[in-house]
Amino acid sequence: MRCYRLIVHGVLDWAPDAIKKWEVTASRPSGFYCTRHTFARSVEDATDKVFADVRSYYEDTTDWFVHSLLRLRLEVDEIKPAPFYKGLMRDNLGATFYP
Repeated sequence: MRCYRLIVHGVLDWAPDAIKKWEVTASRPSGFYCTRHTFARSVEDATDKVFADVRSYYEDTTDWFVHSLLRLRLEVDEIKPAPFYKGLMRDNLGATFYP
């Protein structure tokens, strides 16, 4: 097992009726970037694990998904091996959203 560092790009595709029905403001975010570390056997395994983690985190913590206001597309911007101790540290669950 290796430790991997992934920079994830999340693209938020807003539903057309989200703006009208739920009065979502025009200043809504259109995407975000976040960093995650994980232990995995391969790059593909690391990608799958991190995507599942990021998706479940946002689906559980935001009401955007409960009301089906958007669709989340995830992409890996960068993936590389990381020091072993980084995988043992508590994850920073923050993200940088952009308009």
